[in-house]
Amino acid sequence: MCGNWLKKSFLVNVFVIFVLFSFLGVNGLFGGETTLDEIVVTATRIKEKSFDVSAPVEVVTPRTLEINNPATAAQPLEDLPGVSLSSAGMWEVVPVIRGLGGNRVLVLIDGDRENNLWAGRAPLTPFVDVGNIERIEVIKGPASVLYGTDALGGVINIITKIPDFAQEDKWTFLNSTEGRYSSVDDGRFGRYSLSGGGYGFDFGLAVSGRDADDYENGDGHDIDNSQYEAVNIDFKGRYFINDNNDLSFSVRSNNIDDMGVPFKQGAEYSHFTQFDTDTYKLAYHGRNLGLIDDLQLRTWYVDQKRKYKGKMFSSSKPMHTLKSNDIDSSALGSSLQTRIDLGKNNRLITGVEYVHEDCDGDEEQIKKKNNKDITAKILTFKPLPDAKRDHFGVFAQDELDLGDSFTILAGLRYDYFSADADDVIFKTESYNPTGQTVKKVKSDPNHFKSKSDDAVTFNLGMLYALNENIHLTTNFSSGFRAPDIFELYSTRGGSYILLGDPNLDPEYSYNVDTGFKLNYLRLRGSFSAFYNRVNDYIDLVNRGATFAGLEAHEYVNISDAELYGADGSLEFDILKQLTLFGNLAYVEGRERHTHSRLNKIPPLNGLLGLRWKGVSRGLKYWFEFSSNMYDSQDHPADGEEKTPGYTLFNLRSGIKFDYAGMKDITLSLNVENFFDKKYRSHLNYKDFLTEPGLNVITSLKIYF
Repeated sequence: MCGNWLKKSFLVNVFVIFVLFSFLGVNGLFGGETTLDEIVVTATRIKEKSFDVSAPVEVVTPRTLEINNPATAAQPLEDLPGVSLSSAGMWEVVPVIRGLGGNRVLVLIDGDRENNLWAGRAPLTPFVDVGNIERIEVIKGPASVLYGTDALGGVINIITKIPDFAQEDKWTFLNSTEGRYSSVDDGRFGRYSLSGGGYGFDFGLAVSGRDADDYENGDGHDIDNSQYEAVNIDFKGRYFINDNNDLSFSVRSNNIDDMGVPFKQGAEYSHFTQFDTDTYKLAYHGRNLGLIDDLQLRTWYVDQKRKYKGKMFSSSKPMHTLKSNDIDSSALGSSLQTRIDLGKNNRLITGVEYVHEDCDGDEEQIKKKNNKDITAKILTFKPLPDAKRDHFGVFAQDELDLGDSFTILAGLRYDYFSADADDVIFKTESYNPTGQTVKKVKSDPNHFKSKSDDAVTFNLGMLYALNENIHLTTNFSSGFRAPDIFELYSTRGGSYILLGDPNLDPEYSYNVDTGFKLNYLRLRGSFSAFYNRVNDYIDLVNRGATFAGLEAHEYVNISDAELYGADGSLEFDILKQLTLFGNLAYVEGRERHTHSRLNKIPPLNGLLGLRWKGVSRGLKYWFEFSSNMYDSQDHPADGEEKTPGYTLFNLRSGIKFDYAGMKDITLSLNVENFFDKKYRSHLNYKDFLTEPGLNVITSLKIYF
């Protein structure tokens, strides 16, 4: 109780300091000028400065990506306040925003819901070449009005690079090559890209490959089955019909040939031997079309195939299991969005979206006795049946400026879902002691039915400009998440059975947050406190049921959940070249009636760092020292263990220069987890899995 009070007291003190610092004399100390603010599109679907948006927004900028030099899109997100990562090793990653993770955070690619069934369950698995990412925008809190289901906890929009040569009156081409090495997993990454265009046309082509071994933890021990190997190909083409109309087409093919799954305890091997994702997209963009000021029409298709193989030893019996499964899934989507300016101070966004997804899968588990490798039992089933889900949504959002100081953002959306699946037969073949003859065959059916859901969601955001440097914000919004195919129709086997339930109700939330943003020439920051109530929260529980003679864990609705907390960040330019930066985040999650803790809630955490950057004789350079701090999680959910706190230290440095015909030659040297700390994140899938130890990262990038 005392520790909890101290945490809350500390946050209150931080909030008071922020407020006093903002309102008492900060204008005189730092001057009235503002910095060049980041332009974002995700929060309102309109290009606006993040400082002028009422929603709590974070941005991983191109500069941040350059300094951090990450292996995946997921890694720099963990430095954002209110954003955490739940992972199974370095590659299969689930984002958690303000305590809500899994499919409660929607991951978009260039504003589109490209992630299908399995990508949605681990949406930050590296299906996107990190070298092709321009920036990442994050909305903290429900964004269902603009993006529909899965945006209950927030939105992560991965925005990729776009070639920009079409307006040239000559053909122009740009090459780049890049290499990266990481010591913790002997990881190698290489990339080549060619972009160019002119006379109304431009294109970009990039090919990259990555090969990484098992990573080492802080004790120098390899984490088995944490390897990764993949090849990625990206192509984008764009043609301007005229100044106001253009067509674009893109293809992205990501072929993961070997991705380890390290959280399978006691596994001799456990990995995806195939995890291929192919995405095709066609888009039209029109501007200044009479009544309609902006029109975007997009359609896309995602096809994903995955194969898994594993050999797991039992911790209680002298047996092992040979497991293999194949799962195919696909998604087809289209959207239409318009912007109509109803006056100088009034902008109306409307849109219609449709997504169809389907999947099918097969799994076999062969149970063998260790001593003579004799087959004892074979389980054959469909972890996911032949299933489909359709999603239709229509929305409208109006942004109205009332004078120079007050902006209101109001939106409304209607969503409709329907899903259906075939029944599943769970077949068990038991063998005699010699393993040669089937002694008994048992078939257990799992009957499914069609399911439909609909919801109306709303948002109301308000921004008040206290002055040109301080903006006060308040947001009241609702969120909606329909159960996904996995939660509705899964029948997965192992040491226990995991069962979906077609009778699940959708989750619905009400969220309020309030805070402020600072934007001075030398001082930038934001702070917000939030409360989020989620009705019919979906969780996985063991209620003592059985299926096919095995213990069953079931997806169920718990009545109501609530999450509340605060997060904020601050940057201060001590000198022109020297910046002090930091952030802090805290969240509590409980079931409202029993007050029991929700699972996967990150502890109090923060970041503190110092960055030096400068220019000398055409040479740009930077040096950054930072520490990530995590408090102990002393109040875990039922079934979770307490997690000790830890602090990590990182060093990041680099130089950039031009030489001869080459430009933007960038050399970087980073050291992550500088003191080789052995630690475990509270959000890990399993308690035994420790995180990477000391990691020295070097890279070279050249444009020519």
